[in-house]
Amino acid sequence: MEYATRTIYSEYAALKTTLGIIEVKKKRPRDPLTDQSDRLLIVIEAKDDPFWTVKHYQIGQEKIVLHVVSDSMMDRWIVLNENRRAIHWIEDGMVLFERNEFLLELRQRLRNFSNEEQRLQLSLAFAKLLRRFEDGRSLFLQGEYQDAFTQIHHALTHLARLSILEAGIHPEIILWKQVRKLDLEVYKLHEELVSGGEELEQRIHLVIIGMEHLIQSKVLPGTLLLLQTMQRQEEPWSFSELMEHPDLQELRVDLGSIISFLVRKGYVRAVARPTKGVGVEAIAYEIS
Repeated sequence: MEYATRTIYSEYAALKTTLGIIEVKKKRPRDPLTDQSDRLLIVIEAKDDPFWTVKHYQIGQEKIVLHVVSDSMMDRWIVLNENRRAIHWIEDGMVLFERNEFLLELRQRLRNFSNEEQRLQLSLAFAKLLRRFEDGRSLFLQGEYQDAFTQIHHALTHLARLSILEAGIHPEIILWKQVRKLDLEVYKLHEELVSGGEELEQRIHLVIIGMEHLIQSKVLPGTLLLLQTMQRQEEPWSFSELMEHPDLQELRVDLGSIISFLVRKGYVRAVARPTKGVGVEAIAYEIS
């Protein structure tokens, strides 16, 4: 079996662009970490553009899934938390091949968050938290309790990830076991929402109240990237200038809701500017 598996990845090991090859074996039936296959092979190649393809193989009764991914795509998965399974692959997988200690350095990077990566992940988690929470609260006020439950549950998940990221740790797939050790207050809110003894409406209401307090405590870590960017110039920023800033590209979708939230909370001030149109003013933003 090992020889047959080697024939799948050996052609990649011979390529100069291949940086590392990892094998992950299933730990349980239908293991999601291995795409429900018996073995997972991950080949990481040096490419500037994000690239990812997947191939399926069968050896006897064993199913093998091969992921071929560029190092730039792996960076996105890790830095933007787009594929949390990748963190498990890197940390727990068996190294079959590596060039110039690439995988060793990647594992060290996972265990030692850079300030830039942490700020970006905190910002993304806060943006998603804010969007889900505001949608959930709006649905709750409309009396749409089932849909409000879904949105608030998603918001709690992002709040949990924020707490984990603040501790300098990557969120795991088994999230709530991890949160219980790091932030009991968030964990108890989750317990109240999913298994509290009250009616659904009351459970959602209690969790919304609790989350409002916790969100306020996450504002600075969750918006530090944006606020530090805004400090780089004395003049107020137009919204389009913020959208186009290279450090804020991953926040573009939720940037409007974040700015509105910061204005409401007094962290950012909206400044009116005259335009050529009679009675029309352009709005710019600066730190209060």
